[in-house]
Amino acid sequence: MPAAPENPRPDTLSKNLFEGIDASYRQVFAENPLPIWLYDVQSLRLLAVNAAALAMYGYSKRAFLALSVPDLHVPEDVPRLHENLRLPLLARVAQRTWRHRHCDGRVMDVEIVTQDLAVGETAARMVMVKDVSEQLRAQQHERELTQRLTNTLENITDAFFTVDRDGRFTYVNAQAEKILERRRDELLGHIVWDEYPDAVGTVYQTEFKRALAESCTTNFEAQAAGGVNRWLSVTSYPSKDGLAVYFRDITEKHEIEQALQKERQTLAAVINVTSNGLISIDVDGRINMFNPAAERIFQRTRESMLGQPLDLLLPHGVRAMHPQHLREFAASNVATRAIGLTRRVKGLRSDGQILELEVIISKIEVGEQQLLIACLRDVTERVRLDAEAQRSQTRLTDLTKRLMTQERSLVKGLAQTLHDQLGQTMAAIRMAHETILTLQSDQDLAVSPGVARLQGQMGALVSQAIAQIRQVLVDLRPPLLEEQGFVAALDNELRNRALTQPQIDISLHVGPEMAHLRWPAEVEYAAFMVAREAVENALRHSGSPTIVVRLSGKVGALQVEVADDGEGMAPVAHIKERHLGILGMHERAQMIGAIVTVDSAPGHGTRVNFSWEALS
Repeated sequence: MPAAPENPRPDTLSKNLFEGIDASYRQVFAENPLPIWLYDVQSLRLLAVNAAALAMYGYSKRAFLALSVPDLHVPEDVPRLHENLRLPLLARVAQRTWRHRHCDGRVMDVEIVTQDLAVGETAARMVMVKDVSEQLRAQQHERELTQRLTNTLENITDAFFTVDRDGRFTYVNAQAEKILERRRDELLGHIVWDEYPDAVGTVYQTEFKRALAESCTTNFEAQAAGGVNRWLSVTSYPSKDGLAVYFRDITEKHEIEQALQKERQTLAAVINVTSNGLISIDVDGRINMFNPAAERIFQRTRESMLGQPLDLLLPHGVRAMHPQHLREFAASNVATRAIGLTRRVKGLRSDGQILELEVIISKIEVGEQQLLIACLRDVTERVRLDAEAQRSQTRLTDLTKRLMTQERSLVKGLAQTLHDQLGQTMAAIRMAHETILTLQSDQDLAVSPGVARLQGQMGALVSQAIAQIRQVLVDLRPPLLEEQGFVAALDNELRNRALTQPQIDISLHVGPEMAHLRWPAEVEYAAFMVAREAVENALRHSGSPTIVVRLSGKVGALQVEVADDGEGMAPVAHIKERHLGILGMHERAQMIGAIVTVDSAPGHGTRVNFSWEALS
């Protein structure tokens, strides 16, 4: 709602100005059912308003008289309003459509009629207003509907024309112009039978007259008038104004029928050469098509199978329920069903061999007869090879498990040997060497510089050998793994890695609830080795400044993630080496029933996930 001026005019001023108007104008103003208001031509302030205008704009009288003419207009129309008011009286449009605002902000389309008045010494103008919003909307809606209908009729693929009850063309669309071979301006207003005399007495005239006389829709096909080698499909709809006629060119219908015949021949050729067996049966299970591929699969001839029950191609054990399955499928709403993609179905060859088949069965209708088409693929050999591959995989898995078990035993024995034997031997060597040095010092034995240098080198080599043995023991038998468990061992491993690679931020994220969880020894060992391998790969190949290891799990489940933000998949020169490490991780996981996934893309880092869950 527009703001009122800071110094609104008193009602008495408006009243005095209004009383200065001729009595006849006052009567017309007050009693007129149309909204009327009066304004000062110079200041554009509103001077008077009738009840109809107040009802139309929604203001109280006092609020309305506090406004000026621009306040009633939409803001963007105000410049045009001032421009219009500056025009000379004769050049100004006496009646214009404007957009005014209701007090609640709604926009109203209005038509105004103005009349200049003299109110004492004040030049005033009386404005009569008519709200035409609904009218304009209705006109716009009608125009849109008309345009939409016209666009629809112009764009439909069918030809369309209308005639009145005397047979005169009243509308012809673009498609009708093409088929009738006449422009619409040549036809509109002219009688059909005058423009196409060859149609007189034909089915066109008979059916059009019947549609009008009986108020019924007629459909027919006929050759085009004038002896043209063209056939039309025609539908006429009667109305009180005449006929609406839809028609389309069906000249190609006969050509299509010929093309269909060629397609049938092509289809027959395809059926005969396809490597898949195709069998057509009726709902009773009787065979009426048996292609050459089916002959090869079942080693039966087409002639011997036509008219025979499909049961002949099934092993005895599945024949009993087969008819019921066929009837249920035929009665269902399913058009196509795949059989044997997730499980195999059995077939019976003429020599008694059981076949493994994959089948897709579909329903079709030929005329009024429903047929079932079975597309068969003989996968007997593939099933045999798959079974052999599965047996080989099982043997390989068993072998892997044995090798992993032997590895753990061998590693444990080797670690024990290094610790108990070689480690002790190296410790004894160091003690003997230190004893020799002590004796030489106590007895003040002179030692040449060369001997002293060799003794120093021997001491350094002994210390280096002992350190190397200790590192091998760490690699072979992770510290803390058996005593304190996986979490503690992995934490210790990552801390040691961080000491040797200070430039890389290696972090371990694990919830406090997991600190004292334990899992089966073989699971902890496999998870530790997978995590160690993944971290090693990241350190060697990723180029990432950070490596994050996350642990989650509960009793009976364990998940490990090793992630870096490096280059992703390694360069070509290192792919084979990395893939061998990934293969080792997969093998360790597979041995305990776990899963390892690797998500990596160039420039997007690498994530290795280990997931184990105990079988319920």
